[in-house]
Order: sequence, then structure tokens, then C-alpha cells
Amino acid sequence: MKFNLGIDKGNYRISFTLEGKRKLFFPGTTDELTAKKLLRRMEFDWDQGQFDLTLQSYKLKNRVQVTVKISPDQKEDKAKLITIWDKWVKTLNLPLRTLNDHYHCCRVMISKAEPGWDDVTWFVQSDLSASTWNTRRRFINSCVTWALTEGLIEGKNPWLALKARRSTKTSANPFTKAETQQIIEAFQDNRFCSLNSPCKHSYYVPYLKFLFLTGVRPGEAIALQWKHIDFENNLIEISEAMGKDLESSPYATRRIRKETKTGEIRYLPLSPILEELLLLYKPIDAKPDSLVFIGARGKGVLDIRAFRETWKKVLNGLGLEYRKPYQTRHTALSNIAQNHGLLAAAKVAGHKSLDMVSRHYAKFTGDLKGVMPDLL
Repeated sequence: MKFNLGIDKGNYRISFTLEGKRKLFFPGTTDELTAKKLLRRMEFDWDQGQFDLTLQSYKLKNRVQVTVKISPDQKEDKAKLITIWDKWVKTLNLPLRTLNDHYHCCRVMISKAEPGWDDVTWFVQSDLSASTWNTRRRFINSCVTWALTEGLIEGKNPWLALKARRSTKTSANPFTKAETQQIIEAFQDNRFCSLNSPCKHSYYVPYLKFLFLTGVRPGEAIALQWKHIDFENNLIEISEAMGKDLESSPYATRRIRKETKTGEIRYLPLSPILEELLLLYKPIDAKPDSLVFIGARGKGVLDIRAFRETWKKVLNGLGLEYRKPYQTRHTALSNIAQNHGLLAAAKVAGHKSLDMVSRHYAKFTGDLKGVMPDLL
């Protein structure tokens, strides 16, 4: 696919041919640099097999808009939470990645409810998870506090009275050893794979085993390159991750290479079973910058969405309680914590504090038989 950049009455357009028909796409910009950046993104998405045929994710209007101006005589508008929210966010000078993530989601929620700044009922009645509810409450509280300080509104801040919610369930729900084995064997045998499927479930086995054996985040595994595997010194370098390109749009699906969640590099030991797995999987002509886990088409980034669909199908077929692929991390770290202690689990996870490991990862997955002391 060839994409061409043009201009029409001051607005840039991107033309391409799809299914024999010429298409003209107007992203909504008069800036040449922005248009060229978008063209390169569309070319990349097409090469990676993740092109958005609706073109919606490429329209610049999908970016969060924070240019609302408050006029002194617009008392009704000033009382709206969305109005002071946009004004407040603009003062924060947030990077696009942050703006298009949590702040965008919170803005969408406010926009749909259209509440006054002192109305908390709509928020209290929302069915958000405890962590999301607490995060957005904190955002809105800061926004209203700022507006009161600036004299944009008058009164008391009702958001201060809302207490943080406590989660009734833990996010960690590791798999047992038997469940882990069941899942891997089902993938290997293509047990629940359609006969007409272009990609067999067994294709994901090396990636799946790597997750269970290392406890790395899925995005970190997808970003792994062969230069990060040191077979001579038996080390695996975890220094990058694949994440959504939130700098381009809050609706982005394209994944880009970025730093790890903590922003730090960590090294994991290359165990004999991991070494055997990677050596068997490594192509003869693999280059240092080549991805370890590539897409099913033999190139590009592994499609995490396709893997999730396969994962869900396998768990349903096995009759196992559904848990996200991220639970492979919890499973590995819980096993390490159980057998080698919290310090070891924290080191592998890349956490400086034991608190995170003890609260989320130190979950017992074994059999209680044999754990009780023989003597008092």
C-alpha cells in the first residue's frame, strides 16, 4: 500500500488505493509535520497488519480537546464540571501520552453525565472498580479545589467528603501448577483451534511458556529482541515494552516501543529450561534487533489481541475460571515468593518495595498437605 500526501485548500489529505478504489482521507490538520507523522503511522499500521479501515483512529479530532475558555458572563457554563475540568487540565501541561490515557477517560465520563461541579451523586452511583473510582475521584477533587482557589466557582468542595473505596477482591488470582500444565498442553495440541484457523494455537506456545517461566509483563515479552538474550552469561535483559501509542490518540491501537512500566532495566537469570526453549525457537538467521516473538504472518509485532482471543477460547474450552493473560505474571511471582521468598519475587518483578509483592503476588498456589509442622 502506497500513501501519498497532498493539500487541498490549506488542509492536508492522504490518498491511497484500497480494493481498487482511490481513497481520500482528510485527518483535519493544516500542519505539514503533523500530516507527515500521521502518514508514516498509517504506513506502519498497514505493514503490521493492524490498519484501521474505518480511519477513525487517525482523525486528529479524536485527541482530547482542552481549549475551552470560560467567559465571566457564562455563569451556567462555569457551574458545569466539564468546563472547569478542561480549564484545569490545560494548566497542567501534561504530555500527550498522559493526557490521552487516564485524563481522557475521566473527561469522557464527565462529558456523558454533564454534572454541575458540586454534584457528586452521578459519580457515587457509578460502577467503576475501586482503583479506577479512587483515581478519578482524586482527579476531580483536585480540579474543583483548583477552581475554588482561582475564584471560578464559589462554595464548599463536596468531593473532599468522598472517602476512598476499598476493593473487595484482589487482582491477583494465580493459576495452580495443574492449571498451568492444562493450558500449555491445550495450546500445544491445538485442542480448541478451528480447522480453518489461519494461525494455530500452538504458534503461541513459546510466548506462553516464556510468560509462565519469567513472570514478565506481556508487553515486555513482546518487545524482547535477540540482543536482549545473553546466552553466554545466562541473562535476559528486560529494558523495553510495547505499549499503545497514546501520544497520537486516546483511541490508538498501534503499539510502539517504550521504556518499562517502572522505567528501569532489570536482568533475569536464563534458566536451563528457558535456554532450551529459546534456542529451539531461535531462527538460524536471527539478527540482534529481530523480535523474539513475532507476528503470526512471520513479521511484525505479535498481535496481542489475537493472542487474547485464543487465550479466552482455550480457558473456556478447559472450563477454567477466566483470568487475563497478565495472571501468568502473578502465577510465576507467586511461585517464586512461595519457594524462594518475597525478596526474590520482588527482584524478578522489578519492585523496590516488598509491599507490592506481598499484597499482589504472594499468593499460595500449592497443596496444603505437608506444610504443617511435625512438632510444636
